[in-house]
Amino acid sequence: MAVVTPFRALRYHFSKAGAPETVCCPPYDIIPDPSVWTGKSPRNAIFLEGGERLGTADPYRDAKETLDSWLAAGFLREDDAPAFYLYEVTFKARGGEERVLRGLAALLKLSPFSEGIVLPHEFTLSAAKEDRRLLMRATGCQFSAIYGLYNDPEGRIAKLLTNALGTDADTAFDTDDGLRHSLRVLSDEATCAALTDAFRDKQIFIADGHHRYETLLKLQEDAGTPGHAMIFLADMNDAGVEMWETHRVVGALEDYREEALKEALEERFILTEGSRPERGEFVWITGTGSYRLKPKKPSGEKSAVASLHNELLEPLLGIDAAKLANQTNLSYTRDAREAERLVRSGAAQCAFLLPEAEMGELRDTVLAGEKMPQKSTYFYPKVITGLFMAKFS
Repeated sequence: MAVVTPFRALRYHFSKAGAPETVCCPPYDIIPDPSVWTGKSPRNAIFLEGGERLGTADPYRDAKETLDSWLAAGFLREDDAPAFYLYEVTFKARGGEERVLRGLAALLKLSPFSEGIVLPHEFTLSAAKEDRRLLMRATGCQFSAIYGLYNDPEGRIAKLLTNALGTDADTAFDTDDGLRHSLRVLSDEATCAALTDAFRDKQIFIADGHHRYETLLKLQEDAGTPGHAMIFLADMNDAGVEMWETHRVVGALEDYREEALKEALEERFILTEGSRPERGEFVWITGTGSYRLKPKKPSGEKSAVASLHNELLEPLLGIDAAKLANQTNLSYTRDAREAERLVRSGAAQCAFLLPEAEMGELRDTVLAGEKMPQKSTYFYPKVITGLFMAKFS
């Protein structure tokens, strides 16, 4: 089903551009302050990838001029032969143990979601897609990879990757956040052919990068020719794929009344004091306490976050799709303590904590043809930007 092929990546010539830890950066959408990265090096990938977050008069023209100048200076160059790029990140999991996220950077043939080959799991925002469209159209490049998942219970792809780990890494470095990154270039034709063949019966679940994928679909439609997306692919069953829940913080509701909400909640949920949600529950954080909410009746939703939105936030608080699209009344955090701090300080009206995220919820939701609300998941660690990039025109 999926057409996954090697490609000639656009990569830094580190001996000219600078050390990888100074020129690579996280994906643009998780960088709150670009100056942290612009300050690391005048050749940091944020100057290519940042888009509207850089705040310049014309960030897209700037990115194009920067790309052209770096290519001319030899800071960036395309590889001579098509390859898959075996990328690993060693990190500390939330439980404290060391894990390794392992996967391939490759090209994925674009296909509309309706074909069921590439499957989204979240709704997206149009403003973010416009920023990516303008950047990609101006530069003809995709600077950060989409993060995709596949299901390989037989371990066929895992075996091919394990065989490739016998070689030394082409690039290895540590970043300030405690992560260890390594990259191996797999250009052997037999290995590449075997990997392409192993993906032919796979569906690809988008973990991160919905905006980038939808933007590439639009650019393909405008061009009228088949296109590809640069994607990092990992096995969803691998222990290195860590998915975190994202809690909801409520604020600026005009008619919010805590006692009235509690009465409405008691009609639908069993309320008990507690601050840690178990599976099938939420925690409601108020100005004075925390309550576990256990539904009195099964919601029928396939994920906890969908149940929270459809059974509570929209019917009881009026936070509907329009408010989500406009990003009003609801903010997000992965830190339960931060959610509690915001409420107790008066910066927010209340918050809802979600139970630990489960990969099965994502898989079942997607295969049923449904989507989760925006910012339902947070995959960690992120795929670094700058180790591999792709020119598509």
